Amino acid sequence: MASNSKCQYCGGIVSSADLNCPHCGASNANYVDRAPRHALLPRTIDEMKDYCAQRRIPLMEMRFFVGENYRQPRAYGIYREGDRFIVYKNKSDGTRAIRYDGPDEAHAVEELYLKLMYECRVNGVLK
Repeated sequence: MASNSKCQYCGGIVSSADLNCPHCGASNANYVDRAPRHALLPRTIDEMKDYCAQRRIPLMEMRFFVGENYRQPRAYGIYREGDRFIVYKNKSDGTRAIRYDGPDEAHAVEELYLKLMYECRVNGVLK
């Protein structure tokens, strides 16, 4: 719920939902961004590919495979098989652990995204 306050520059009434004062155009110091944070995150495999490309995340070097059923050891990935989305981890001994197998693409992408972001932080890929 938006609240009202006075603009610190012109004294006009400004809602916390307004980025700028509607009277003088100054930045609203009390602005509250109500957009859901998850709206900025990838929710499909294609969005995840674009997200990583825009940020120049070296997926191959990090052994992450988006949209691909990669079978070699030591890899993480996500792919679609029919109506199911599979998130996997290939272990060094050649076995595969399934992290998610189900119909919810957004959940599957989030599962891999969280692991990818952790690896990026640990390896200093993203600052």
